[in-house]
Amino acid sequence: MLSRIEANLRSFKPAINELPERRASVLIPLLEREGQTLLLLTKRSEKLRSHSGQVSFPGGKQDEQGQSSLDTALREAREEIGLESKSVRILGCLDQIISLHFYLVTPYVGLIPSDFEAKVDSVETESVFEVPLEFFLDSEHHWSEVLNHRKYPVISHHFKFQHYDIWGLTAKLILRLLEVGLRHQPDYPIHHPQAPPWMEMAQHFDGTEESLSSKIKQSINR
Repeated sequence: MLSRIEANLRSFKPAINELPERRASVLIPLLEREGQTLLLLTKRSEKLRSHSGQVSFPGGKQDEQGQSSLDTALREAREEIGLESKSVRILGCLDQIISLHFYLVTPYVGLIPSDFEAKVDSVETESVFEVPLEFFLDSEHHWSEVLNHRKYPVISHHFKFQHYDIWGLTAKLILRLLEVGLRHQPDYPIHHPQAPPWMEMAQHFDGTEESLSSKIKQSINR
């Protein structure tokens, strides 16, 4: 499984949008243990002001000193879970995605050591856990709901793993990782038919809600 993901990510070249000033990055950590490919996830602290208690990937805002998107993802992974940059082998990049607070997020997929032990920053992170990637291939573990978001309908995806609810931006990136890395197409719809795919919206996003509204209107009027 891991070799397929690596090969497909190597040839995948997503569009990169350089327009927005509000930018962020995440690292999607994969590891292999006993022949199984695992996905590492975190649960954010309940003390945080934004996205408190949610399951996420290590990541955060890009600072103002010209730090690259990749450097941002690796810095945040080090601060949140004690993952050293030199221990990460970047396999590739997925499509950018717009966060709830209008940040353009760049997601990197990285291979980390099989014996990695997280050193959690309790201020930002409540827990770290691993999920077999095969878990997300089984549609029985998935459920969804339709929400009205920024005046257009979106499908909010959820995966229930133990007591964790994996949803929102994190669930979307997992689905995209399966699609790009494993050529997996689930038996349920990923995107709402009345709105453009989130990958397409991110390509035309200039940092303002108006640019999103314009793109949505164009899609609906086709």
